[in-house]
Order: sequence, then structure tokens, then C-alpha cells
Amino acid sequence: MEPDPSDLFLLDNRCIVIFNPSMQRKAFLSASRARRRPHVQFLSVPVLLAVCLLFAGCSLSPLAKHATAFSTVACTVIDSSEDAYRAAIKLRQDEQVTAAVYNYDKDPTWNPETDMKPLLTPEQLSARIKVLDGLKSYAASLVELTGKPSDKDTKALDAAAAGAGANLKALNQTVATDLATVIPHAPVMSSAAANGVSAAVLALGEYLIAKRIKGSLPKVTQDMNKNVVALCELLDSDIVVLRRQADVDYQQLLQDQDQFIRHQGNALNPIQHREEVGKLIDIAFKEKANDALLAKLQKALHTLALTHQALAAAAQGNNPESIQEQISGLSAAGSELGAFYKSLPTK
Repeated sequence: MEPDPSDLFLLDNRCIVIFNPSMQRKAFLSASRARRRPHVQFLSVPVLLAVCLLFAGCSLSPLAKHATAFSTVACTVIDSSEDAYRAAIKLRQDEQVTAAVYNYDKDPTWNPETDMKPLLTPEQLSARIKVLDGLKSYAASLVELTGKPSDKDTKALDAAAAGAGANLKALNQTVATDLATVIPHAPVMSSAAANGVSAAVLALGEYLIAKRIKGSLPKVTQDMNKNVVALCELLDSDIVVLRRQADVDYQQLLQDQDQFIRHQGNALNPIQHREEVGKLIDIAFKEKANDALLAKLQKALHTLALTHQALAAAAQGNNPESIQEQISGLSAAGSELGAFYKSLPTK
């Protein structure tokens, strides 16, 4: 039996399914005690709010349950997306190191400071993490709109939202550069696209800073839907470029390694020959792993946008039956992405 997304708990900022009601209560109580112990992480604020409502005996409306489920599952997708970005960057770095070894003797002008081309610079990765964290804080705020959290929990959520909002407002000034890539020949973001993304980043940042939680879920989701969709589409198009360039790089690597083996011929003893052929196979494996990871990330972000659209529509009373299906699809996409990321080799 598949778990209801609204029954997911967050431990160590990651989503974990707890099926047994008594174990759910233990997890909640353990998290409460953890507040008094240093260096111990506990349930995240949005999920804690949902749990508090349930333990207090409050009856959640179908819309409130949808908001809670969306928030929880969105957290899974966003956490996995951040991990996937870092994994893709690491795979690209490994590819660049291997390429440098093959080309070092051929190119006397090779310079690690200018010839190493990462998928994203630290600043560009940070910009994407800020967007993802902003979307996560926004999803958390939807739980607050449909519940009655305590003042203490509200303050904690407000503080997190304010931090994410401030980061987005600062990012609004550097969208064209920080949300670009350093990949050679990558399309340059047009002025119109940059303006559209800037508007979406600014709108989300201002919402999180102002924390207009006195509004209604239907109005908030309707007003913010275009911005959420715009940011998800930005990240989706981002990944199209990353996948295309990675394919070019790995194909070149395979060609270089194949030529090296054939050129050496009998100069390689059987053990060396075996090792070099093994490297060729390893490059092909990494190429497939890199593309599969980015494809799953792309799917998860696309599903996140569709699910928010379905939530906004359901909040308006339009086709409420589709929201549960979309949440289930989002949950599956996030779980698939997270599982694949964890399956990748760490070395």
C-alpha cells in the first residue's frame, strides 16, 4: 500500500515515511526533546505544523490536506534536486580531469585555470539553490495558510521564509549572470527571458519576506502560480543545456580513450591493456549515469510545476480530483530522483 504523502515526516531535512501511528507520535516527541539538545536536528517547521494540527484533533479540510501533501512532497523533490545538481557537477569535474590527462602532452598551452570548464560555477550553483530553497519556503507557507500554527512555530517559519526571500531579492539583480552557465556555446539568456525570470524571482522573494499568510490559499496559489511555473521552466531549460554539453564532452572522452588504446597497440602489456579498456567502459557508464540523473531532475521539476498548477486549480474548485494524482506523480518523481542519486558511485 502506498503511503499518503501527508503522512510523510521530515528528519534531518529529508522526507521519511513513518507508517505506524505510535511511531509517528514517538518521532514527534523525539523531535520535541531534540530542541533541548545541542547539535540535533528535528522535524521541519512545515511538517511539524501539520503534525501538531493532527495531534490537536483538528479536522483538516481536503484543501488543507492537499496543501500539506504538496508542501511535504515538494520538499522531497527540491532536496533531491539540489543533490542532483551537485552530483552532476561532480561527474562533469571527473570528466574534465580525465580529458586533461589525455590532452596534457598534446597541448603545451593547457592551463587548469582557463581550460577546466565546470557545468556551473559556485556562484551559479548557489543561485539555483536559492531558487529551489525559495520554492521550498513557499510550499511551506501554504501549510500555514490552511492551519492554525502556534506563535512559536509561526516565528520559526517566518524566519526561514525571510532568509530565503532576502536571497531571492538579492539574486534578482544578477539573474542574467548567476542563472547562466560557463559552458562554451551555451545560449545566452535573452533580455526578455532575463526580465521574466527577474520578475518571478522578485515576486517570490517579496512574498516570502512579507509573509502574507492572512490571505487565502486560493488567492495565493493563483497569484503565485505563474512565478512558480516560470522558475521551474527556467531550471528545466537549464538542464537541457547541461545534458547537451555533457553528451558532447563524454563522446569526445570515449573517442580519445579509444584512440589511445589503439595507438599504443602492443606497447601495452595485457594487464595495462585490460585497465585501459576498463577505463573506456567506465567513461561510458558515467556518461549514461550523468544523463539519467539530469533527465530525472528535469522530470521532477516539470512535475513540480504541473502539481502546483493542479493545486491552484483545486483551490479555485476546478477539477479537484486531479490534484491527488499530480501529488502522487510528484512523490514518485522525487523518490525516483533521490534513489537514483544515492545509487551513484561516491568515488
